[in-house]
Amino acid sequence: MTQEQKSGQVIWCLGMYASASTWAFNVVRQVVEVSAPERFRAVFASGSEKIIDWGGPDKVTTVKSHEISSEARVLEISRRASKILLTLRDPRDAVVSLMQAHGFAFSRALELVEKSALLCRSFSKDRRAMTLNYETGFFDDEATITVIARHLGYDLEKHTARAIHDSLQRGEVENYIGKLPKLAGVLKDRISGDLLDPKTQWHSHHSGRNGEIGKWRKVLTASQIDEISSRMSDHFVALNLPA
Repeated sequence: MTQEQKSGQVIWCLGMYASASTWAFNVVRQVVEVSAPERFRAVFASGSEKIIDWGGPDKVTTVKSHEISSEARVLEISRRASKILLTLRDPRDAVVSLMQAHGFAFSRALELVEKSALLCRSFSKDRRAMTLNYETGFFDDEATITVIARHLGYDLEKHTARAIHDSLQRGEVENYIGKLPKLAGVLKDRISGDLLDPKTQWHSHHSGRNGEIGKWRKVLTASQIDEISSRMSDHFVALNLPA
């Protein structure tokens, strides 16, 4: 893909909650910025915001989203997106992650995870899409950087891919999040106190996570596990997970 073709490109980072979607978004951000930092523009889409300003033909806009409340907005993003990057996770662990990181009740966490999973699955067979499964540990594998870059149409030098990978390791991310209170442009939720860096989409609630797989076994009750399996059976099949 030439630089001219990349201009005006829309990349959609669509992820289930707690699926390392912010990590994937930051890979996309850094891959684009290596080539043309002035062209990169990020948008978070939920469906409730005003009409998206896509940034014009001289920008590479990356849309980050989980569930989107407006079907019209989903269609709008899909129509514009040239590439889609999907991140998926075992819904049981995703539910537990929301319960622990946000203090959500089980019902609320399941609702959000289910909605985001449904939207992700609807694009899982799209020819523009590349899918990353949390359980593979893709976020710890340096090769993932190059794979994502090639999917987007970018070729990276090995040292550049390594630098991106190193900058997104858990310790580096924790250090960055720890600096959020002193960074310019950081937003604060008036109710929860959560901090958000619009550039990286790192929240303060991303801190303190360990990426454990299978933690649902220690947290969820038998009835909660059964409810997730019942409501999200198609997702279990798609991920080849034992329900």
